[in-house]
Amino acid sequence: MAKILVGYELGAGHGHVQRLMPLVRALEARGHEVVFFLRNIKENAVLLAREKRLILPVPDMVERIAGAPKPARLGSYLDIMCHSGFFRRQSLHAGMLAWRGLLEQVQPDLVICDHSPICVLACFQERPVVQVADGFTLPPAQDDLFPPFRPNRKPLVDPQHVLNVMRYVQEHNRRPVPQSVTAPFRTAGRMVCTLPELDPYAAERQDPVIGPVEGLQQPQPMPDGSRFFAYVSLEHKKTKPFLRGLRASKLPGEIFARGMTDEVAASLKRPGLTVHREPQPMAEVMKRASVVIHHGGNGTCCAALSAGRPQVLLPTHMEARLSSDALVDLGVGRLLQAKDLEKALPAVLEEVIADRQMAERARALAADIEARDAYRPVDRVLETSLKILGDAAPDPA
Repeated sequence: MAKILVGYELGAGHGHVQRLMPLVRALEARGHEVVFFLRNIKENAVLLAREKRLILPVPDMVERIAGAPKPARLGSYLDIMCHSGFFRRQSLHAGMLAWRGLLEQVQPDLVICDHSPICVLACFQERPVVQVADGFTLPPAQDDLFPPFRPNRKPLVDPQHVLNVMRYVQEHNRRPVPQSVTAPFRTAGRMVCTLPELDPYAAERQDPVIGPVEGLQQPQPMPDGSRFFAYVSLEHKKTKPFLRGLRASKLPGEIFARGMTDEVAASLKRPGLTVHREPQPMAEVMKRASVVIHHGGNGTCCAALSAGRPQVLLPTHMEARLSSDALVDLGVGRLLQAKDLEKALPAVLEEVIADRQMAERARALAADIEARDAYRPVDRVLETSLKILGDAAPDPA
């Protein structure tokens, strides 16, 4: 059986782990040996505590681009790469040394990765790679440049500079040299794990869009009475004023916040508000909630869309903002502005729950998603991976 390296190099929160773990278990059920890698082990300590397989940390190459505004106005995936080791020769060389050592240590027959640009470059023309990611972190790579995810926004860095850095490091290490910044990303498999409605590159997409690995929900009837579910993170500065506004609301509901402390949990105590200390099963959450409040992560967006729930959105980064904008355009989301986070929040939540047209649009969209051909993301990734392994397997003779 094969040895398969699975994981992600960039990203925060639990979304990447939750996307990849069903694949890990499916591969192991077929007898393959899986080694898992990730960047933010501490943040996922609760989820990883139950795991018994080998888990490897990977180098954190995130850095600021010298001279770029703060916060940087990202316009394409190339800008993200520049913030993650591709701007300077020294940074990319250091990242490549670490990745080469990791790959030589594991000796995988296949790499399945999510949002892992240095890993992809380290495998370029030497090891087969299947990329499994949502739309934002897997941009189209059929052309020599990545398309922008914000129209009319200039790149922070000249693409030729990034290509020169990539070529220098590869030549220095006597590794295959790419002819374009996108060439290493044209991997053996490219699987987009989201719904088409949330793909910021839908107009240019040529890769298969296979649905979220975390799974879609069945459309749910609205519960009796109005009730919210909030899934947020305490690490973001927007969250604390939001929590004060949530406590001031009289609506009953539930909240799970990553990084929850005893102090914050005590400050939220009020009749009708349940504070969870661990992630909650989405299927159960969607049955109980009439509106879902969250940061705009792809998995939560897909779960709420497929269940037919209006969403209130508090995005904290570009990917989440693009998904939030898409939900607003579909008429099933409400974007929270800075002025809404505390004093105005109770009224905003009341407005969303009272909006029958939004609820009907959410119900109709959930019915449309359910009526499509069944998404089989885990099966699709397995089929692609096993075909690659079969093609790459040595001749028994």
